[in-house]
Amino acid sequence: MKSLIQPWKKWILTGIEEDSSSFDWTARATARARGPDADKQIQAALIAKANGIWAAAMGLDALEILSLEHGLPLKIESHSKDGSELSSGQKICTWTGTPEAIVTFERTFINLAAYTSGIATRTREFVKKAQNKGLKNTPRITATRKTLPGYRDLAIQSTLIGGAHPHRFNLSGGLLLKENHIAAAGSIANAVRSARETIPHLLKIEIEVRNLNELSEAICAGAEVIMLDNFSPSQIRDAMRLKPTGAGVVFEVSGGIQLHNLDEYLIEGVDVISVGSLTHSVTALDLSLLV
Repeated sequence: MKSLIQPWKKWILTGIEEDSSSFDWTARATARARGPDADKQIQAALIAKANGIWAAAMGLDALEILSLEHGLPLKIESHSKDGSELSSGQKICTWTGTPEAIVTFERTFINLAAYTSGIATRTREFVKKAQNKGLKNTPRITATRKTLPGYRDLAIQSTLIGGAHPHRFNLSGGLLLKENHIAAAGSIANAVRSARETIPHLLKIEIEVRNLNELSEAICAGAEVIMLDNFSPSQIRDAMRLKPTGAGVVFEVSGGIQLHNLDEYLIEGVDVISVGSLTHSVTALDLSLLV
């Protein structure tokens, strides 16, 4: 997706500005030690130090462009595509440039790539586990809006690379009535009716419910997507008995779902499982750049 090159450039540039690379005394001392060979090009390889999913190929394209604009050009040979599986010890890409160019961009890029690849890796684990359950209709795994400000498109793109589906990208991407909205509106029926009168006709109405009584109210009010929030697996099974048959209401399950308990929530009839930890509790993929 070419549109992501500009955001990647922004994130990389922010990182090298934070590092004050113009006053990198370590790099200056190393250049002095190299004497007349200070500007001679060298190669470095980015290595995976753990198994995982690669999700920073677009960042490599952005890095090449930004390094040229920054006066420290790098030539990068990529050996992995976004979404490809990495094995510990595998070479992901090769950088060619001056020592100054390599050390200027090294830490910032690794920080970003480890973050994105960590999200993609965890997401792929969720998706595979759901697919291997053997249900007639495998639920979609989605992320949420629980992302760091300024990094949402990076985080969400990483979940897509991992095999998840998108949820609301922002507040305009859908209408989701949560408990505070319902309390402010006075009732589920009032909240849904007001939403129907307000939103564009292309948007669906999703409502969060906390128990079976609210579920029945939401169905009667005409909600098109219903989020079973913090329902236990047994409560979800009870809820499935109330689900309208045929094409109609989408049931989403959310709240406290982790990889270790995902199996319990993979219940026939659940259409979507949203997982905040895909983006708010990221375990970075271990990467290293070696000259």
